Amino acid sequence: MSEEQNENEWIICPECKTKLKKEHIATHMKHIHNKKIENFDESSIKVLPKKEQKQKKPMHLSLNTIAIISVIFVVIIAAAVFVLSWSPDGSNNNGNSNKLQWLDDYTPAYSVGTVSENFWINFPVGSPSAGQSVNHLTWITEDLKEKPVVFVCHRTGCGPCTPQADRVKALRETYGEDAIFYDLDYPFEGYGVATENILQKFNEAFYYDANGEPHYIAFTGVFTLINDGGVVKIGWHSWEGDVADAEMETWIKDSIYYYNVNSEK
Repeated sequence: MSEEQNENEWIICPECKTKLKKEHIATHMKHIHNKKIENFDESSIKVLPKKEQKQKKPMHLSLNTIAIISVIFVVIIAAAVFVLSWSPDGSNNNGNSNKLQWLDDYTPAYSVGTVSENFWINFPVGSPSAGQSVNHLTWITEDLKEKPVVFVCHRTGCGPCTPQADRVKALRETYGEDAIFYDLDYPFEGYGVATENILQKFNEAFYYDANGEPHYIAFTGVFTLINDGGVVKIGWHSWEGDVADAEMETWIKDSIYYYNVNSEK
């Protein structure tokens, strides 16, 4: 028997029937009974049986429990991604994209000019402010230090403006890493409430309505950096109402292309 096993054995003193660890019996006999353990027949010393250790039952998870845990995990991950992707002001900013290979052989469809098929520098032909310079909003100029900018102003509960809002939000899913998108939703009563930041940007964005008042929704704007006569400036375009899917995508791709060509990054 090993020394560790001896230390763990319990015995009964043959004199006083006290329960002792086996390692202590000699000392006990000497000091309590003034006897030597050697004087006792080993068979007279009763060894207590070891108590069986209770086995812990392994925890088994039911399939339903595993499924619930999996769903909770997925929801937590999705929530974390959403929080990291969107700011309280309605914008998204997902960091730099590593998937811009399409730019290598891309040819933009729209250039700088003053008509409806151009990126504008000043207010365009036909605008009440035609030819006047643009005092760009601070949140536009700040965002343009990082990426091109796209916004759509709409109101949940407004049937006519929903298709354009959905169109821009769908394009955000494809190009959200390459441009900053603003979903400026100012819901009608009973459909929700806009945050103060979104409401402020919603109202400010109509500064870029080239048609002037009255303003119609959905209202969309695209902003980038573009070369105008050898000088890099802010190029922009805006629309009231619907813009066809392919046309809207082309404007966004053009804005990403020009930004990557003309930014200092």
